[in-house]
Amino acid sequence: MFGLSKEEIMMMLKKVELADSQKSAIADIFHQNNLRIEQQLALIIHLVIDERERNNSNNTYLN
Repeated sequence: MFGLSKEEIMMMLKKVELADSQKSAIADIFHQNNLRIEQQLALIIHLVIDERERNNSNNTYLN
């Protein structure tokens, strides 16, 4: 996992004067956003690896 966990975000929010429910909502939003970014990054990495493999197999076939 690349992003902060919900617990880590909550620790950072302890310094902020908000209700616990507000802090929890903020932590949930950031955590869900981090998960979405990680999923998108994983997809991009997968696509790049597939493209490299395709290029390598095409080059091998042509040589």
